[in-house]
Amino acid sequence: MKKKKLTKEEKLAKKQQAKENKIAAKQKEKQRLADVKLALKNAKTKQEKKAIKKEARKNAPPMMNKTTLVNLLIVCMVGLVTGVSVGIYLRPRSLDPNRYNFEVSALLDDVAEIRTESAHKTPEELGATKCCVLAFDTTFNCPRVSVIGVGSVKSSGITQSINARTIRMNDKIFYENVSVSSLVKALNRYYADGQDIKHYKGSMSGKTTVNWATTPDNTGADDIKTVAQYKSKFGSTLNEYMTFIVSSKTVVTASSVTKNANGNYVFNLTLDKSKAVVNYVKTMKDTGNLKDYPDFTADPEITVEMDVQFRIIKFTSYERYSVYVVGENKSVGRLTNTFTYDQDFEIPALTDKTYI
Repeated sequence: MKKKKLTKEEKLAKKQQAKENKIAAKQKEKQRLADVKLALKNAKTKQEKKAIKKEARKNAPPMMNKTTLVNLLIVCMVGLVTGVSVGIYLRPRSLDPNRYNFEVSALLDDVAEIRTESAHKTPEELGATKCCVLAFDTTFNCPRVSVIGVGSVKSSGITQSINARTIRMNDKIFYENVSVSSLVKALNRYYADGQDIKHYKGSMSGKTTVNWATTPDNTGADDIKTVAQYKSKFGSTLNEYMTFIVSSKTVVTASSVTKNANGNYVFNLTLDKSKAVVNYVKTMKDTGNLKDYPDFTADPEITVEMDVQFRIIKFTSYERYSVYVVGENKSVGRLTNTFTYDQDFEIPALTDKTYI
């Protein structure tokens, strides 16, 4: 039987009905999320909270149940190798499209000039911003370094734990990120040798063991295979361990530089929520498969401990941002990276498991 062709009026009516149904669905989802948030707040035990979350995932719309929420959680944790969740609510997207439109080279300070200045000034005299610029440059160029990152991000009522490590032995770099929650398990390893990169995915065995594939995942024609391709896509390389841009043009407030009991120097910086995250949001957008950049709702805060050689010993970050996926999702992330230098670090074999 031939399908009846709709008239212009019928097409308009159908379009209007679809629009009204979409609005009604959004309102219904908004109320559902508010109810879940209230139920979690009133829950008295972990078991009750677990049951509420399980039921919430079961009743969520399909697009939030699977791909969308998975992408959301991945993008919320990706910068943390790099609080409290305040949930999701729906509202129009209002981020200025030009907010992150900065030329990175124009945001950087002259490292050589600062290094020359440091030759006749103490770190206290040099100040926190210049110390951080030198610390980043020195650390990124150390030929033998190990970085251990531990942290979490809370988003949409779910806590994503993060265990990351990077090992650099001259031209060989190993990077691993194990990020796990009740919904998402993002398990990735990268091996870089000179200019070549290979990416491997992992799978959980039980709750604490990760088994790794021995065949590279980046075998497609469009996949990243070189350091240059990685830099082009994500805005940084595997040995640029912090994705923030720190300079006199991106620092909002800086503490004084003080010496601790270990003889190291410590300082705090608040970074501009637009300029300092130009590379960071690029990584988040690409990795999370988002249509728009995340919205940093507050200036990121970092604490740096460095030694007398301007090498970072400990780096802690605190970030707050929103990701627009079926409305605005507020996220809070914290991470601490600990650095060790000048040892014969062993890069894990492909068959080595990871234990968390």
